[in-house]
Amino acid sequence: MPESLRRPGPHHARGENMGKAKKTSKVKKCPECGTEVQEPYKTWELVAPFPDKKMRITVTIMGMYECPNCGKKFRAVVSKVKLGPGEVEISK
Repeated sequence: MPESLRRPGPHHARGENMGKAKKTSKVKKCPECGTEVQEPYKTWELVAPFPDKKMRITVTIMGMYECPNCGKKFRAVVSKVKLGPGEVEISK
């Protein structure tokens, strides 16, 4: 593979996360009783009005959850996506 087409490895300080998407899964817990809730019954997107220092726009996916144990309804972040030139970063 030509050197110009290679992605920088972890030893490069600047291109550390270039072209990679971050993923972490986290089960949401009810704030009332602590029961784990799997899936939101409703989701929506919030788009940040201004880009960050790397000129990426952050899109936050919010979700409405309902506890199967106590019936409490609560909001939580489902995931965040940062869209920008050269990379897409996804965090859950």
